[in-house]
Amino acid sequence: MHRPQMKEMQARRRGRLVLFWFTVGLIVVVSVVAVVTILRAFRGSGAPVETLLIEPGEVSLCAGGQQRFTSSAEPVTWRGTGGTISGDGLFIAGGAVGDFTVIADQEETGASAQVPVHVVACTATPPPAPPTAASTVAPTAGPTAMPEAVVSVEDPQGDVGTYETGAAVDGVPNGVDIRTCSIGADLRVVLLPGAGVPAEAADWVREGEMLLWAVLYDPIPNPPNAYVDWVFALDLDGNTGTGRSPSQARINPGLGDDAALGLAYDAARGEYVAYFLAWNPQDDGWTAGPEEVRYYISNDRTMIALALSLQTLTDFVAGTTGVAVAPDLVRGRSAVLSYVGDQAVIDLCPDPTE
Repeated sequence: MHRPQMKEMQARRRGRLVLFWFTVGLIVVVSVVAVVTILRAFRGSGAPVETLLIEPGEVSLCAGGQQRFTSSAEPVTWRGTGGTISGDGLFIAGGAVGDFTVIADQEETGASAQVPVHVVACTATPPPAPPTAASTVAPTAGPTAMPEAVVSVEDPQGDVGTYETGAAVDGVPNGVDIRTCSIGADLRVVLLPGAGVPAEAADWVREGEMLLWAVLYDPIPNPPNAYVDWVFALDLDGNTGTGRSPSQARINPGLGDDAALGLAYDAARGEYVAYFLAWNPQDDGWTAGPEEVRYYISNDRTMIALALSLQTLTDFVAGTTGVAVAPDLVRGRSAVLSYVGDQAVIDLCPDPTE
């Protein structure tokens, strides 16, 4: 065999050898990558997936009603429709009726959760005609089991503040700043009317009804220019261990809210809505009571009054919250909620003490 032919054959053998080992190396690399990928997938499939949850899972609120939501992991960013929600999960329903959503987003993990919120229409009772001079209706004296009326507290003027911080705000609408209310400085509440009740309210309330009232520094516009909610939170047994836990809302420091009565004005619909709510410990939220709350706005529009059969209150709260009304121990607080632009504002009567 000639030398050139031998050299060509040797070159071919070296080429095939190089190609063989290159192919073997490529197979090894691909195999290693495949094994690593499989191992990673295996480990990933066994890792627990953290699910973000919101409590309570579903609520129904009257327009202007409130509900605090919590998440199973923190921190989260809250957002929602049909109302406003604070950074700590306090949702305040707006005036529109419908089905809305509260959403919690966790930026760190990318997790997100949402729950439905149903804002329902709590039917208002039209205000009765103001009593005439010839009216024979007299204030109804409460039974001896009820305590005497307390001296209502005088609330300072100009103390309306933002809902979140209480900081002073400008441009507060009329009908929001409370002058005095049917609650004493020690938070005592007398449910049945007695001494100290404004004359118009005393003539308007019916026998057997509880009465709550608030007098305002400025008359309520007719109609109001924005959403307004005049509300009373009641601790009906004086026990902070029953009802809504204290400090879940601006209105209830030191109170275990068993019930709430209020009158909201829905500017979008041009309607007043009176409502009655009882705290439901099973749902950790409010349950709407019978639509029997009557409301009254005084002739000069500086007073609102709410009336409800004391028997209705007692029966519904007992069946929903499991609380028996203790007349000597009833405590509460009144508030007015409204908006200055998009900013929620509130006035409390009496103001919480530090």
